[in-house]
Amino acid sequence: MEDIKKHICPTCGGNLIVNVERQMYECPYCGVTFDYDYFREENVLGIAAQALTNKEFTSAGRAYDFMLEKEPDNFEALRGKALIAMDITKIDDIRKLDLYSKINYNAACEEINTAIESSKPQDREYFTVMKDIVDSGNEYIDEKNKLETLRTERGKSVNGLSELVKERDTVFIYSSSKIRPKKAIILTLLCYILFCLIVFLGYKYFTRNPYSRAEDLSKYETKQTEDSKNNTNYIPGGYKNNANDFVNDYINFEKYQEALKREEQRKINYDNWEKNYKPSNGNLVVTLCVATGIYALIIFILFMGGRYLNAEITKIQAIVDEQTDQITNLNKSMDELKERINNGYNLLCELHHIDE
Repeated sequence: MEDIKKHICPTCGGNLIVNVERQMYECPYCGVTFDYDYFREENVLGIAAQALTNKEFTSAGRAYDFMLEKEPDNFEALRGKALIAMDITKIDDIRKLDLYSKINYNAACEEINTAIESSKPQDREYFTVMKDIVDSGNEYIDEKNKLETLRTERGKSVNGLSELVKERDTVFIYSSSKIRPKKAIILTLLCYILFCLIVFLGYKYFTRNPYSRAEDLSKYETKQTEDSKNNTNYIPGGYKNNANDFVNDYINFEKYQEALKREEQRKINYDNWEKNYKPSNGNLVVTLCVATGIYALIIFILFMGGRYLNAEITKIQAIVDEQTDQITNLNKSMDELKERINNGYNLLCELHHIDE
């Protein structure tokens, strides 16, 4: 009687009681009744299998537990408990890769290990292969997570590398592989010569003698010559009868005299300025040296900036290459794990001729 009382109702999970008069098991909770033959081995496994198919994992688990109490090494019950631990209804689901991101790996391993220990010697390999498949699936998910993280990190590295390359390319002498070192030196030298020429011309312009430009006296001389030739009233020593012509010639003559005075004063001012204000060549040399120093400093800053960026680019490129190799290795490892899972599933089918 004690053994009978341990029978569990597959509908509600309650303990069944025996009705001697009716020769049946009764559930005091839901009122369901069962014949004595109901709890024969084939019936229990059939009920468990049906509950498992309907995803009634609790009822299926209790039925399998009942079977295992009677027969601890029963293959169907041990396998059913392993499937329940993985939340799947048929063995075919074990090769689905997305399964392993959802199952409780530790619980599944614990149930499969129990099956390995409790199973018959001829069934032990089956559960060992199942354990290997679950281990491979769990490892596949770990590799997949690593791959996603690594791809994200590589994307950030590639973006950072692109930004550094773009920043480096703003420096002319490092702009691209088309600018070879020899060509860069020539271009830099030409830029320096042009820079010195601009400094020299600028120095000469701002330090030129302000009195260096002479006044043009030829216009007054030409005017007087033309007037003497064209004026018919003009005779040496005076004019015949036209006072206006005399006045015009006189005015021109006065302008010419004033221009001569200005020119004489300009020459004096020119000489005085040359004596007192003319800059020496030493000033020009100092100016060029200062300009050269500034230019050299700019080139040095650009050069060092380019070297620093190149060093950073090389460093990040090495990281990107390493991440690319890791991604390649992870993809290869995942392909091997997928093949291992499929081969394991095929072996399970061969071991027990299961066609689910």
